[in-house]
Parts: sequence; C-alpha cells; structure tokens
Amino acid sequence: METPSQPQPLTGPQTVVLGTVVALTVAAFSAALWGNAEQSERGFRLLNWLHNRSETELPPAESDL
Repeated sequence: METPSQPQPLTGPQTVVLGTVVALTVAAFSAALWGNAEQSERGFRLLNWLHNRSETELPPAESDL
C-alpha cells in the first residue's frame, strides 16, 4: 500500500520569493486596473515582465539527497 506523497513545506527563502512574486503581481494588477494612464502602463509592463519570466525555463533545483 502506497502512502500519498505530501508536499514539502516551503523553506525561508522560498517563502520570501513566493511572497515577493505575489506582492508584485497584486501591485501590477492594481496599477493596471485602477491607476491613472501612467500607472496603468507601468502595471501592464510589470505584468508582461512577470509573464515572460514565468515562461523561461528555470535550471533544475538542487537536491540535498
């Protein structure tokens, strides 16, 4: 009988990176939707940058095995 695999908890640096990405995404959406023309343009540029970064292939994570 196999036990279901549990996701590993995030480490400190992973939590910081995740929090930063979430904060940038929320700020970009807010600026794009509710800002004036200049803020809206900046928000859309940030969203495009985040989208392009998510499509790039990341190097494989190192394992401590």
